Amino acid sequence: MLYTVASEQWSSDRPLTPSQNRVGLFRTRDEAGQLAEGQPTLAVAVRYDATRASVVATPPASLRLTGGAWSAPAFVNDSGGIVALGPIPPALVKLVGPPRFRVHPPQPSALASAPGRDGRSVRPPARPIAGRVALRR
Repeated sequence: MLYTVASEQWSSDRPLTPSQNRVGLFRTRDEAGQLAEGQPTLAVAVRYDATRASVVATPPASLRLTGGAWSAPAFVNDSGGIVALGPIPPALVKLVGPPRFRVHPPQPSALASAPGRDGRSVRPPARPIAGRVALRR
C-alpha cells in the first residue's frame, strides 16, 4: 500500500492519472501528508517493483480489477516519491483522508442509576478473582 494526496480534479470514479499523482506515491501516510497540508490522503493498493521500474497492483485489490493483472511504468522522483507513468484504476484507489477522532460524551451506567425493588441501589455483579468468582459484600 502506497499513499498520495488528492488533487482538486480527482474523483473516486475516475482513474488516478500521472498528472494527478505528480507529487508521488509514498510508503507512509505521513510522508504524503507533509507535502500537501490540508489535502485529502489517498491509499493506493500498489507496490513499487524496483527491478522492473513499475508499480504493480497488490492483492486483494488486484482481484477487484475486471481486466486482470495491472501494472504501469514508474520512477522515483527527487523527493523520494514514486511516480506512476500510467493511469491507476479507481478500484485500486481509496480515500483515507486526514485522521479524525470521534469524541462521545460519557454515558451513565444503567446499573449505577437503577434502583432495586426496595429503592436501594443495585449491587454490582460478581467479580472474578484468579479464575474464581467472588461476590462483593
